[in-house]
Amino acid sequence: MKMHMYRGSHLPLLMKAVQLTTGPILELGSGMYSTTYLHWACFPMKRRLVTYENNPDWFGFANLAIADFHEVHCIPDFSTADLSEPWSVAFVDHEPGDVRIREMSRLLHADYVVAHDTERANDRKYRWREIYPMFKYRYKWNGAWPHTSVFSNKHDLAEFRLP
Repeated sequence: MKMHMYRGSHLPLLMKAVQLTTGPILELGSGMYSTTYLHWACFPMKRRLVTYENNPDWFGFANLAIADFHEVHCIPDFSTADLSEPWSVAFVDHEPGDVRIREMSRLLHADYVVAHDTERANDRKYRWREIYPMFKYRYKWNGAWPHTSVFSNKHDLAEFRLP
């Protein structure tokens, strides 16, 4: 696990989505920045947080955060994750990248879907061009690399505009 300042480039949009909502949060793929932030953001109100991870090393890290409000699941394949809950925020940053389109298509009902690594150079790997039409509203922030995008079929994303 390498520490690097810009690996947390998703935090500004993820923080905004958490601030705008009060319901359950889903994290697909744990990480040094997202799991830590989401855990502590949910802690004061014991807001429901569910993390799914398929990498045993990252699961070991995320497993340290298990609490009465924070579930952590190690799964062999993200297709087995139950994504049917009415998520306020879903954070998508899991590997392998080529399956993100499958999980994104299963999160059309979430209030906000925050996805990391949305720069054009990653389109071949993540297939963003196929994901964009699935959502009525989308905002891509390229103020830090890797880029991060927010998607929604419920909410205009004007509040997410960052410099």
